[in-house]
Amino acid sequence: MHNIKIKSEAKMLRSKGETVRNIAKKLNTSFSTISFWCRDIKLSDSVINKMNFLKKERSIKGLLKYSERKRTQRIKNTFDQKQSGAKMVGKLSSRDVLMVGLGLYWGEGYKESNDEMGFTNSSPQMVRFYIKWLKLNNVFKNDLIFRLSINEIFKNIEKEIKKFWIKYLDIKENQFSKTTFINTNLKKANIKNLNTYKGILRVKVRRGLSLKNKTLGAIDYIANH
Repeated sequence: MHNIKIKSEAKMLRSKGETVRNIAKKLNTSFSTISFWCRDIKLSDSVINKMNFLKKERSIKGLLKYSERKRTQRIKNTFDQKQSGAKMVGKLSSRDVLMVGLGLYWGEGYKESNDEMGFTNSSPQMVRFYIKWLKLNNVFKNDLIFRLSINEIFKNIEKEIKKFWIKYLDIKENQFSKTTFINTNLKKANIKNLNTYKGILRVKVRRGLSLKNKTLGAIDYIANH
């Protein structure tokens, strides 16, 4: 009698579109038994459509969960790898700073045959490091002249951008020469995030020819060895 009630309930659940596996779990009965009991049940079109919808919904949920797990793992991997990189570097010595600074100037510094020692970049962190590197060579912030270059579209927030650099680098407004405005398409200028745009900053050393020649000599030595 007990089995007849279970069988009847199983058929009722199946006719409503419940999966055989779920019915087996709910009724604490084997999958094969439920499958046998429900083998002759024909599902209505509405039930079939409902089952297909739920199947797609479960598939989407499963995909979203999988994507979220992958995203979380990717974030964790990135964090762990960056931590590993930081440990690999450890505490920076004066020579480390010297070599990194030479590399920065090699890539972004003025190397033409004029008397200016200039460095241009859009990365605040890179500019700040370069200024610290200059300090190793007895060049201090008061010895520097800055020129800001920004896209024409940001002309109305020139003051705000300049204030950012002044605060970030702990420098004075009177160290800036006239801002240069560039009329360049944003895509061509590779401006991806308008909220973090800070333009491009040039850092020029007053009477910097001697240090420039010394720096270029060091770079030539590295390049040839």
